Amino acid sequence: MKKKSTKKLFQNTIEELVVMYNQGKLKNVIKKAKQLITQYPQSIFLWNILGLTNAGIKKLNEAEKCFQTTIKLKPDFVEAHYNLGNAQKKLGKHSDALASYAQAIKLKPDFVEAHNNLGNTQKELGKHSDALASYAQAIKLKPDFALAYNNLGKTQKEIGKHSDALASYAQAIKLKPDFVEAHYNLGNAQKKLGKHSDALASYAQAIKLKPDFVEAHNNLGNTQKELGKHSDALASYVRAIEKKPDYAQSYINYVNLVKIKYDDPILLQLEKIICKKNISEEDKVYSSFAMGKAQLDLNEFDKGFKFLNTGNSLRKKKMKYTIQKSKNIFSKIMHRFKELQFKEEKLNTFSNAQPIFILGMPRSGTTLVEQILSSHSAICGAGELEFLKNAINSIDWQNTKIQKKDIKKIREEYIFQLNKISKLPYITDKMPLNFQWIGFIVYAFPEAKIIHLKRDAMAVCWSNYKLNFESEGMAFSFDQIDIAKYYKLYEDLMKYWHEKFPKKIYDFNYEALTKNQEEQTRKLFEYLEIDWEKAVLNFHKNDRAVQTASNTQIRQKIYQGSSQEWKNYKPWLQPMINHLNKN
Repeated sequence: MKKKSTKKLFQNTIEELVVMYNQGKLKNVIKKAKQLITQYPQSIFLWNILGLTNAGIKKLNEAEKCFQTTIKLKPDFVEAHYNLGNAQKKLGKHSDALASYAQAIKLKPDFVEAHNNLGNTQKELGKHSDALASYAQAIKLKPDFALAYNNLGKTQKEIGKHSDALASYAQAIKLKPDFVEAHYNLGNAQKKLGKHSDALASYAQAIKLKPDFVEAHNNLGNTQKELGKHSDALASYVRAIEKKPDYAQSYINYVNLVKIKYDDPILLQLEKIICKKNISEEDKVYSSFAMGKAQLDLNEFDKGFKFLNTGNSLRKKKMKYTIQKSKNIFSKIMHRFKELQFKEEKLNTFSNAQPIFILGMPRSGTTLVEQILSSHSAICGAGELEFLKNAINSIDWQNTKIQKKDIKKIREEYIFQLNKISKLPYITDKMPLNFQWIGFIVYAFPEAKIIHLKRDAMAVCWSNYKLNFESEGMAFSFDQIDIAKYYKLYEDLMKYWHEKFPKKIYDFNYEALTKNQEEQTRKLFEYLEIDWEKAVLNFHKNDRAVQTASNTQIRQKIYQGSSQEWKNYKPWLQPMINHLNKN
């Protein structure tokens, strides 16, 4: 009788723990569970709920130990393996998490949440193909699994498949119309694909569902800025800051869109963020770049460079960049094309439009040139396309000799994506760093035109240093000496391309354009063999969306002097100047 009474008492206590856990009284659960474990050390339920509760209050190391004890007591406890994986993933132990999720799936093959979280972990580890397969399996098991569609979209976005990502987000929303994050992610995909009107609607819907969604307010502002709606963009950034005063990303976006004055209330708020002691490293980067630009606007050059240097230093540290990485890549490129023997030949894959590659160092004027060209009725300005880089990365060019089949594959993959964009006769791809891939361009796209932007070296290097670029390809830009050395590597590579492919590359000088706009523009169109249209001289009236850092400048008429701006900061740019002047 006593044994039965004790068992019932334990069962009642278990039920009490479950109620407290569901009510969110987590500290009470931990206290009670620990007391009971001393009496019932073999109870898998107690160890598991103690693990869940520790995870709930972010004591992840304790949670991991509890789940491990649970599994030791009952090796086939499926949920414990899954819970252990969740704790390990949050601890950054992604390889351990993979094993835990895999074991949960082995014990229960139709465990859809485990398949989904396995995909999330694979994505974190850069195993994108595996992640896509895991999400696909989760969706196969549960066709209405909106979360898996959303995660599938995020992975597709990371590998540059933005159209596929858009479709995945749309399906997630179809299954769950109030899925806030999916509306936001859909907006990001639409923006990336140049569907800015659609993106505005998606961000607006996300904000309607969640009014304090600061990221949506911020990206709404970015979309408005790219459309040239600067007043609307500023209002969106201000709203984001009002919703979350320490949201550093909106400060840098706001500051980059206006010339800061001493009495700007946003500056006063930014000063408060800078002074915070518990600011995250990411927010410190954003706020440092923002304050650096603000202080330069106020002619406080010492203060401005102090903040710029801090932001750049933190970014370089996070990117783990060394100039040797770029040296190795550039050297390998030249080696591969030096040993390449086959002749240029016409390839079969048909392109709807003739590609025009606009390339050179970032901040050399590529956006301006694309804006000019896209003002022509026969030219589509497609912006910075990732298609070429992705196609080149799909072959193992670094470790094996480049073959005809590789060139054919690059052409097929690139043209397949390009044909989705426009039906106009010509299309521009203005990814500046494509200067690295000129060899591939010449062989894979013999019909293409290549415009190489040249600009004053210090103007380019300074312009790169003052901005916080998100792209990994811009990792060289967070150190004055790295930028100068990278510029030298770029010069050497361009010299190599000119020697290997004479008359294939049209050098277009930015400063010459600003001095003689019509003359230089007419010469450019003669090279392109495209009929002249006067509208190209009024490029600033072109209302197309522009997604690069130059999207404010190209809304103005051409003006001289921007390449001389760096001279205002000579005393603070000596490391850059000295390395550029080295032989």
